[in-house]
Amino acid sequence: MNRKQRRALRHRGAQLPLGSTANTASTKTFATRTEMHSKLGAALMGQNKASEAIPHFEHVIALKPNLPSAYEDLARACLAAGRLKSAIGAASRALALRETAQTKALFAQCIREARFTADDGRIRKLMLRALSEVWDRPRDLAAACISLIKLDAVVSGSIARANSAWPARPPATELLGVSIALSRDQLLGRLLECTPITDVGLERLLTDVRLAMLAISTTENVPDEHLLGFYCAVARQCFINQYVFSVTEVEADQAKRLRASLERTLAAGDPCPDLWPAIVGAYFPLHTLSKADALLNRSWPASVDALLVQQVREPAEERRIAAGIPVLTGIEGEVSRTVRQQYEESPYPRWVHAGPPGQPVILKDRPPEQAFDVLFAGCGTGLSVVEFARQTPRARVLAIDLSLASLCYAQRMTQSYGLTNVEFGQADITKLATIGREFDYVDASGVLHHLADPWEGWRILLSLLHPGGVMLIGLYSELARQSIVAARRLIADRGYRPIPEDIRRCREEVMAAEDGSVLKSVIYWNDFFAMSECRDLLFHVQEHHITLREIKLFLAATGVQFGGFMLDALTFQRFATRFPEPAAMTNLDCWQDFETQAPSTFAAMYQFWVHKPATCVDGTTANRN
Repeated sequence: MNRKQRRALRHRGAQLPLGSTANTASTKTFATRTEMHSKLGAALMGQNKASEAIPHFEHVIALKPNLPSAYEDLARACLAAGRLKSAIGAASRALALRETAQTKALFAQCIREARFTADDGRIRKLMLRALSEVWDRPRDLAAACISLIKLDAVVSGSIARANSAWPARPPATELLGVSIALSRDQLLGRLLECTPITDVGLERLLTDVRLAMLAISTTENVPDEHLLGFYCAVARQCFINQYVFSVTEVEADQAKRLRASLERTLAAGDPCPDLWPAIVGAYFPLHTLSKADALLNRSWPASVDALLVQQVREPAEERRIAAGIPVLTGIEGEVSRTVRQQYEESPYPRWVHAGPPGQPVILKDRPPEQAFDVLFAGCGTGLSVVEFARQTPRARVLAIDLSLASLCYAQRMTQSYGLTNVEFGQADITKLATIGREFDYVDASGVLHHLADPWEGWRILLSLLHPGGVMLIGLYSELARQSIVAARRLIADRGYRPIPEDIRRCREEVMAAEDGSVLKSVIYWNDFFAMSECRDLLFHVQEHHITLREIKLFLAATGVQFGGFMLDALTFQRFATRFPEPAAMTNLDCWQDFETQAPSTFAAMYQFWVHKPATCVDGTTANRN
């Protein structure tokens, strides 16, 4: 075919024969343009210029509308640029084109900050799958799920009535219909079973529903399977949040009487209504009943069985584990002893599912297949330990904590995931130098601010870190925790103690505070919605608030190199807009200026990486041995 013939065919709209010279050239040009836009977009993302990257990824999609990776790139760019709706749309399209662990995780990442104002059913189905299949930590998906749940007219109307009447409670008869409607909401049921409800209005509605459950305790059995399942989910929610819901004196007396009736029934071997374990379990952990084991010897509906696993079998397993946890150091200091006591009484946090495995941690100058030693200092109940061990199976992990109760929870959860690369031990960070071990990676992302001297604790951990090793640090920001300071003033003024009754009273005062006040803003902390977490947040026996200037001085004094903060992509984008030079990302003076203008930047805490150089501050070479 000559050039003239090809021109004629193009003019008539005909297709060139497959394999012809012009078709091949066109295909190459097409592919080159796609690759060019993809690379330009990636380069701009690497420079924290997400808004400029977006048009390039959109060009790629225009050229290849069914390319999943293009939608993934677009979703990440939109998320970093703060275009949440577009990010969710692109992530949803990527997921529809190709379901992988990566596209599921991306969708979950985009959905975390979403607050929906409409529900077409499509996103709800994806959210239900995200919770059921654990595409992310359930806690990170809770707020988005709650926004969908509250779009239901029955739910929103019931919440409005609960808020309007609070602290008065509606008659139980008014709540039966509401409970039936709620029992049909699969998303709500799944959420109740896996993470604390982090919404004041929904918490109040569920508190009313729990009281209504007491009112029907004389019923032999709930005729509706869905309703029984919902009541069991409420009980599981109460166990997860450690019974943080408000309770009146009359209600507490009724719950105690029903508990006593259940204990007598179990002791006598008499028949027991299916509803009783759900009602009692919504007020007390079932493993604390005098004949708790007898519950396991009976036949129950599936929803009650699941409740008994949570409240009887799993606590029994933790008690069995306790005898095998080694004691690695003494716990002698007054601060260490009081902190240990807090976490023995209130293990933190109570979690149900870990997030999915991410990319494995790879240490610089270390072959990816080579094993390395890891220390989790102050591991708590082991959520971060499990996630790290799953994503980095070659790591040999030692996880330590002051609290035996926390360690038992952590080991049970580690075993449930089939992990064999983790060992636990009870130890005090201030005594760790005596264990005679060193590590390539140390996680101290939530413990130093609870020590008598955070800086001395940090130095001890650095002494256990191999030269060239990496450490993840977490410290509370003084600037970001003003609402917590306000709540602590209230606690001091009222004389509230760190016991469940006073924590509930304190929460009621915070929820009733004036809208827009610093005190009222405490309700936007997720930790506010579970007993042990609220105690950790507002009632901690030992807590330091740190500034970036203090961190900078410590790093300079020890010669440790700052490696950068762990923050979301949108925050990095905003920072880069103000400080465009790449070196600013690791300049703590720049970050101090940024935090001053945006005090909530480090609301969770300062979380950042540091690297221990092979050369000491005085210029000598560190000895790895």
